[in-house]
Order: sequence, then C-alpha cells, then structure tokens
Amino acid sequence: MSEAVIIRIYRWGEDEEEPVFSFFPEENGDDDGGRDYVLPAGYLVDSEEGTPYIRGEESSCILHSHNGLPVLVDEKKKRAFLLARDRKIERFREKAGLTRGDLAVALGTSQLEVYRWETYEEEPGTALLGRIARILGCRTEDLT
Repeated sequence: MSEAVIIRIYRWGEDEEEPVFSFFPEENGDDDGGRDYVLPAGYLVDSEEGTPYIRGEESSCILHSHNGLPVLVDEKKKRAFLLARDRKIERFREKAGLTRGDLAVALGTSQLEVYRWETYEEEPGTALLGRIARILGCRTEDLT
C-alpha cells in the first residue's frame, strides 16, 4: 500500500463568504495558517515553473470550496473529492503501536476525548499537545 500524499492548503476569506483555498498563504497574512490534507489515491502534487498543482492520471485538477471545506475537482474524470484533514495524532499513535485506549490511559483521559482530538472535533491545548507528542515519540510540531 502506498503512503498517503499530504498537502498544505490555505484558506482565505471572511466567515460570511465562501472561502478560497490555495497552496500559498495570503500575502497580507489573512489566512488560516494552512492545514494539511490527504489527497485521494491516484492524485499527486506536481509543479510547473515553480507553481504547484494537483494532478490525476490524465490532467491537472482544481480546488473548489463546498460548505467551507476544500474540494478537489477532476474535470477530466468528472469527479470531485471532499478533502480530509491529515489525522496526525491518529497517524502517530498507530505508528507508535498504541491503541486509542492506551493513549487515553497514559494521558488520564477517555478514549472519546482522544477520538475528538484525532478527528479535529476538539483541539488539545499546547501543553497537552506536548504531552501527547512525548508519549507518541514525536515533536509537538509534528502534530500541528
């Protein structure tokens, strides 16, 4: 099984309007700081004259927005994919050979709480993220 392709995507725009998604931060810094997303199987990041883009087997793709989330559109295949965020805590937990229950016990919390962090329903604070990183054997920056 091939490793997932992760790409950083920046979100621009006001809360009331449909956001714009880009591979670059907004020049004036008015973006979300970028989030990592997982590309669907068969798609990868390429570049032309230093400008990155996502391509499938036959053609390049474009980013759209749907309900405030990034959507990868492959017009050639007439397909669209709602992109999922890279679930970093889950990925590092599995790499460390721990179950959700193991991590919950080590942190003195519930499996439900760990699940909420893994799926971005809630975000752990900086101090807690540091504890999680130590238990998983990675850096705090690897989880952000």
